[in-house]
Amino acid sequence: RLKNVNANSEFVISENTAEIAGGLAFAVSGDYIYIAWREKVGAVKNIYFRSFNSDRKILSEPILLDSGETEALSRIRISSNNRGDIYVLWYGERLVGKEIYHFYCAVSNDFGKTFSKPQNLTLGYGRSIYPTLMADETAAYMFSYSRKNDKFYMIFRKTLDSGKTWTEPVDIKEIGVVTLFIEPLKVKGKLHVFWLNSYQGGDIIVEGASSDDDGKTWKTFFLEDTRGLDVGFMRAVGDSKGNIYLALSGKFNEEDKSNVFLITSNDNGLSWQKMITPRRYPFNNTKAINPSILAIDNEEVVFAWVDYRNIRSNIYVQYSKDAGRSWLERDLPLEEPGRFNTGRYHHTDGLIKLGDSFYMLTYRFKDDNTSVNKVDLLLMKFQLSSGGEK
Repeated sequence: RLKNVNANSEFVISENTAEIAGGLAFAVSGDYIYIAWREKVGAVKNIYFRSFNSDRKILSEPILLDSGETEALSRIRISSNNRGDIYVLWYGERLVGKEIYHFYCAVSNDFGKTFSKPQNLTLGYGRSIYPTLMADETAAYMFSYSRKNDKFYMIFRKTLDSGKTWTEPVDIKEIGVVTLFIEPLKVKGKLHVFWLNSYQGGDIIVEGASSDDDGKTWKTFFLEDTRGLDVGFMRAVGDSKGNIYLALSGKFNEEDKSNVFLITSNDNGLSWQKMITPRRYPFNNTKAINPSILAIDNEEVVFAWVDYRNIRSNIYVQYSKDAGRSWLERDLPLEEPGRFNTGRYHHTDGLIKLGDSFYMLTYRFKDDNTSVNKVDLLLMKFQLSSGGEK
């Protein structure tokens, strides 16, 4: 479902679904909202797309992007730009030669009216996982954890002509075992990608790579402060001044409670500050998880997370006015502490700023039985007045 909160209108995206729909992907460009999802009908796995013009309040008819040819799974990504280019990337399990699991991309250059046929972007590799995609006004970029000749690599491809052709794959590095998280971003023309990695017999660690030549060559590095951190979630953002923020949650020891952490670079990845926790809570008896971070071009940073210090889960925020160099002396709750069980959808960018207000997409359980999926969807609105003290 797609809901316009201001107009109090709601649209059913997959109203003709024969079976349960899954794998929702969502992107916004200007007045357009783009949605893609998978439907499994019997043994056939279809990928569909719809667009919504928020200015004219028009929802397009569904477009079938793949009718089972790729055997699509439910990991889907959308990225777009204001020129009308839309890239839909998904994970398919069809056997190609001797290899299984590939990434397929369908592209539109007319705001979603028509799409190209799906193209296999990991041909020559196999066992690709965690599709990762981003686009801007000049290019689209794909990253993948893929196997070739019994070795695993972080690979990279890009298109400079709106998806008509893609560069040959670049093996950024032979790597170990990637789990869940691949975070790309482009800051002041420089490409960055981060992933959670473990090598044979070694510690878990966050590894990264950066490129000054639009992906032709890459420099890789480890973020040593994360060595041994059992990461539960990771998100990377940047601003136009070259500040990069990597928000994480996790724990170093099995007996510890998960906490939230932040690593910052103030020089576009040339150097990194020591990892900190913006959370102002001195005890390790309750957990904090699922951080969300918003970077604003005036070097303001808002860091939000789900906190269990009151036994029930609540949303707390921290605020920096100087690109993460300093933070408030106390955490700010977005609701009455301890009264509700509130969480957030950690794989969505649910924290934005419009005008003087911030908005965060959350959900709240109807009672203390949080094992039952009975929740209300909430859009929290808040302001950080007096420089963030309130």
